[in-house]
Amino acid sequence: MAKNSDRDGLTQRIRELERESDQLKSAKKSLFESEQRLIQIIEGSSIATIVINKDHIITHCNRAFENLTGIPSGDIIGTKRQWQAFYPDERPVLADFVVDGLPRDKIARYYGETFKESAVTEGAYEAEGFFPTLGKEGKWIFFTAAPLRDSEGRITGAIETLQDITHRKRSEEELRGSQRRIRNLLDFVPYPTVVFTLEGRVSYVNPEFTNVFGWTNDELQGRSIPYAPAGLEEETGRMIKKLFREKLLRRYETRRLTKDGKILDVVMRAGIFPPSGGEPGGEIVILRDITREKRIARNNEAMLRISMALPEYPDLEDLLDYVSREVKELLNAEGALVLLVDEERKDLYFMGAAYDDSTTEERVKDVRVPLHGSIAGKVVRTGLPIIVPDVAKEPTFYKGVDQRLGYHTKSLLDVPLRSGDRIIGVLCARNKKDGGFEEPDAEILNMIAGTVVLSIENARFSEDLKKAYRTNESLLRISMALPEHPDLEELLDFISGEVKRLVSSEGSLVVLLDEERQELFFSGAAYDDEATQERVKEIRFPIDQLVAGKVIRTGKPIIVNDADQDPQLSRERDKKLGYKTRNLLLVPLRSKDRIIGVLCAINKKQGIFSQADSELLSMIAGTVALSIENARFSDELIKAYREVTGMNRAKDKAINHLSHELKTPLSVLSGSLNILARRLESQPRETWKPAFERATRNLERIADIQTEVEDIMQERHYKTYGLLKLVLSQCTDELETLVAQETGEGPIVKRIHEKIEEIFGPKDAAPKEILLHDFAKQRIEELKPLFSHREVKIKTFLEPAPTVWIPLEPLRKVMDGLVKNAVENSPDGGTVEIFVRQGKERGGAELEILDHGVGIRDEDQRRIFEGFFTTRDIMAYSSKRPFDFNAGGKGADLLRMKIFSERYNFKIQMVSKRCPLIPGELDVCPGKISDCVNCRGESDCSDRGGTSFIVSFPPQRQKQGS
Repeated sequence: MAKNSDRDGLTQRIRELERESDQLKSAKKSLFESEQRLIQIIEGSSIATIVINKDHIITHCNRAFENLTGIPSGDIIGTKRQWQAFYPDERPVLADFVVDGLPRDKIARYYGETFKESAVTEGAYEAEGFFPTLGKEGKWIFFTAAPLRDSEGRITGAIETLQDITHRKRSEEELRGSQRRIRNLLDFVPYPTVVFTLEGRVSYVNPEFTNVFGWTNDELQGRSIPYAPAGLEEETGRMIKKLFREKLLRRYETRRLTKDGKILDVVMRAGIFPPSGGEPGGEIVILRDITREKRIARNNEAMLRISMALPEYPDLEDLLDYVSREVKELLNAEGALVLLVDEERKDLYFMGAAYDDSTTEERVKDVRVPLHGSIAGKVVRTGLPIIVPDVAKEPTFYKGVDQRLGYHTKSLLDVPLRSGDRIIGVLCARNKKDGGFEEPDAEILNMIAGTVVLSIENARFSEDLKKAYRTNESLLRISMALPEHPDLEELLDFISGEVKRLVSSEGSLVVLLDEERQELFFSGAAYDDEATQERVKEIRFPIDQLVAGKVIRTGKPIIVNDADQDPQLSRERDKKLGYKTRNLLLVPLRSKDRIIGVLCAINKKQGIFSQADSELLSMIAGTVALSIENARFSDELIKAYREVTGMNRAKDKAINHLSHELKTPLSVLSGSLNILARRLESQPRETWKPAFERATRNLERIADIQTEVEDIMQERHYKTYGLLKLVLSQCTDELETLVAQETGEGPIVKRIHEKIEEIFGPKDAAPKEILLHDFAKQRIEELKPLFSHREVKIKTFLEPAPTVWIPLEPLRKVMDGLVKNAVENSPDGGTVEIFVRQGKERGGAELEILDHGVGIRDEDQRRIFEGFFTTRDIMAYSSKRPFDFNAGGKGADLLRMKIFSERYNFKIQMVSKRCPLIPGELDVCPGKISDCVNCRGESDCSDRGGTSFIVSFPPQRQKQGS
């Protein structure tokens, strides 16, 4: 059993050995086949190749190796004489170093700079060298060596290849010789010259190129030149394409950068040269620096252009703006400026400016520069130009301008504007776009400064002459126009307009003093903004709230060139005016021994107010102050005359009205006495006759007085004034006696006085907050029953409005009186409209009562608020029930409303249109629309006439009343 088991095991082992033997045979066969293929590859390669094993024995050597070295392969295969073909003495070749795994740095010692690692195979190396033993004259060989490894990565040998590069090396040497000859030739060319390969890499630059552009030949060798300025890349690309297409570029003008960033104007000439004699082709470029030529040409053109243009700019600012534009373009800068010295203020101001940024150009003229603590000031003091390549490193640079403008000045050039023996200003350039400012820039700027300074002086002199002429012309115009403006407000508006134009300001005001109320008000105004001009006349200020008050107190002019010096005062003033004040000039209006007001100019459009402006305004103030006083006196006379005339007319109407009122009771009394006489006939005459006759006689006297007064008012024949006065005096005495006897009352004069107080003197009442729309709604409902007998419709439009501050009783009387007036003037069938709304002044309220009735004649409208004035002819007058159409009244209601408005600080206005069908006092409306032959309906009547009364209450913060 055991024997059988051993036999089976042995049999299995034999079979395994047989399989391994078969596999080994197969592997040997594969190896043999691989070796044969390797031999075929090596033998078939045109590159000389040898293979050594790990013992440094040559195992393979191809025919190309034999041809290169002249050694038959049979002589060296199986030997270690691989060195024999290259060296006179035995030494390792590159393949030996690879097999030994020698470190790279040690191998490099044998081959120098040409030795390097292979970029293809790990552990492989390559090098080149000249071997004098090869051939008759020696050969240049490029050789590589790479390790051979087994399946486990162990080095089993190495393969080395060798290539003959003698021809290439000799060509390179010849090329270098040719290049040396060309360089020697180009070194003597007086223009910058560059030789490029066809790929655009630098092959050579001559010394003049280095002298002009800064780069050396070593720096640029094998590289492209970074000298095309930004923005010219596409243009340069087109030029190169044209060069390769046409092979020659005769003249090409462009710009190129130097190594230190300067931009030069250059003319280029270029050509393509083909390969020749084994030498590669390339391109040669010759450049000529024409920067100075172009600068001189530009400078000459600019100087000629400026010189020719100077007479075309008589205006100083236009001239300096033009000069600034020329400087900016000529120096290729972001900005150019002309600063002039202000001798009075000891600083500099910008009179001319040109910037790439138009906003900066506009704003810079509002800025001023100190003479001390600025570079421009230093130029004025020293008279020398200054170039600052980096203002961040310049401590004397004044940063205020940049801060105001939001601008960043990086570099600057300032030169003086010299007129005779004094410096009148500075010509400036800011931020050169290509590089920095240089001496040539300063030279041209000095040339321009010398050319234009005389024109600047002439323009300034011309400006002074024009200003003096305009001043004299304005003074003459004001003097000639004064008699043409007897109205005070017209006169002051005219003067304000002249001042505004003369000093070139946004606004001008004539501020007058109300001595009684110690307030300042604006009687004359002229503004660029018409809305401000209208609004300002409605505003008053206490005398201590305006700078004008100080001028009135001191009598001295004041210039405020920074209105924000007193922020609180400035804010309050501007808030009321609705206007932003930057600067202002005020001079007193002096009349004999007192100051009557102030002449004021606001917001000078260019720059700030000067002492010259103050002197000019003072001159005008002296001219017009007397005329203002005369106009005020004339205005007061006219006003007084109108008041007297109005009062006289009102008196006539009142007397006529009272005469009519007296006639009716006289008639009744006369009739009653007659009836009484008939009834007393049965009584003894001595008991009643004397008293009756006395009463009759005095009644007749009163009737005579009434008739005579009526005759006087109607221009009839009348007795002398003395007689009338005597009769009236006696009548008054007798009436007092009669009233005292009959009623036991006090003197009639006292009663009359009390009656007037009752009508016109409102009771003392405390003001209160009243919602106008609620009050109006309630009051209308209470009044409606009083005119229920009338066919008049009431329409209400009561919007919520701010509260008003007024005693209730005066408001009720105003409301009742206006509603009564509207109803009495509206025919039956008509409509009265009542509005409550927010006022035009923010926070205020308005009450409007509008009727579509007969309206008021134009000549009566002016006297409607003067009291005891009726709009109807006295012959057409009749006393009726209240609210009746055309009901008569004493004409006192509106006068009372006017008195209320003054006391409680509200406004009452009236607008009326008389019905054209009844234009005269004696023309009568039928009182009912349906009875009017000219009306087919209510709209026909309402469109013809009517009256609107508007009561405007101020905002509650300005509470009415005292």
